[in-house]
Amino acid sequence: MKIKCLCCNDTIESKSTHNLVSCKCNNCYIDGGQDYLHFGGNDFNKILIIFDDDTEILASDEEEYKNKYEEWEINRIKELAKNESFNN
Repeated sequence: MKIKCLCCNDTIESKSTHNLVSCKCNNCYIDGGQDYLHFGGNDFNKILIIFDDDTEILASDEEEYKNKYEEWEINRIKELAKNESFNN
């Protein structure tokens, strides 16, 4: 998952847990890698969340973002469970 700052057009991605990355104008940040999504910033109308399937949602669209994040989380857990059963 990535976010794009609509102020400076910087697209940023956290590569691992506790890898906090900020855009070049410091309007927004992202953290969590593929383990979780933690993001924030000065203006959520200027932060675009880009999911792994290339779906783009403004951070200020809280309901749509929460629904898509829940879908992402369910898919991530399914993938982890699939990999776990494959390894055993």
